[in-house]
Amino acid sequence: MKKLANTRGMGFSLIELLVVVAIVGILGAVGVPMYTDHITRGKIAQATELLSEAKVRMEQVYNSNRSYGNSDGECPDLSGSFSDSSFSLAVSNCPGTDAAPTFTLTATGQSSKGMSGYSYTIDQNGSKTSTTPASGESVNCWLMSKGAASC
Repeated sequence: MKKLANTRGMGFSLIELLVVVAIVGILGAVGVPMYTDHITRGKIAQATELLSEAKVRMEQVYNSNRSYGNSDGECPDLSGSFSDSSFSLAVSNCPGTDAAPTFTLTATGQSSKGMSGYSYTIDQNGSKTSTTPASGESVNCWLMSKGAASC
């Protein structure tokens, strides 16, 4: 039988192992924040899509009743479409049939789903505002990423 030229064995050296650990650490340090930012942008896109859909539903309510709210000034409950979302929906500013037709839809991020500090609104005129942890204050558009400070 022939003897193998390498008698060291088939294991890894400590240097090889350290190089692999360093490469995995660098990839993790870059990849994990990019992944979480991607997930956040997806949740924001879902919230703004649902707000746009809720605005259309409010217009349907207005077309049926000639008012966004009922005679007592109560707004319709549209929160059903937000049940699986990382945001909760609030419908407000729906005066009764005698007042000017207005409404405000607000999607607020749920802290239990990692969206604390995010808030998006739209009104009957289509005016949009948003607040994100990066902006810290309300701006007159929908910011679509965590790091965005202006539109």
